[in-house]
Amino acid sequence: MEESSDDLRERLQDQLDLAAGLCRLTMTYGEQVATLSNEALQKWVRQADHDAEALLQGDFSVFPEKGRIAVDHWTALLSCTLEFQKAFLAAFPTRD
Repeated sequence: MEESSDDLRERLQDQLDLAAGLCRLTMTYGEQVATLSNEALQKWVRQADHDAEALLQGDFSVFPEKGRIAVDHWTALLSCTLEFQKAFLAAFPTRD
C-alpha cells in the first residue's frame, strides 16, 4: 500500500511541476508580448508626432514608416508566439 501511495505522490508531484512550468512559460510569453506591444506603441506615438509636423509642411514621405512599424511589430509577435508554442510543447513529457 505504501508503495502505491508513494507512486501516486510522485505522479501528482510531476503533474504539479509540469503545471507550474507551463504557468511560468505563459507568464513569460505574456510579458514579452506586452513589452513588444509597448515598444511598437511608443514608435507609433513618436511617428505620429513627427507626421503632424511633416504633413503640415507637405511632406508625405512619412507614411511608409507606419507600415514598417506595423510589419516589424507583427513579425516580432509571430516570432515570440512560435517560440512560446515550441517551448510549451517541449515541456510535456514524452511517452515511451
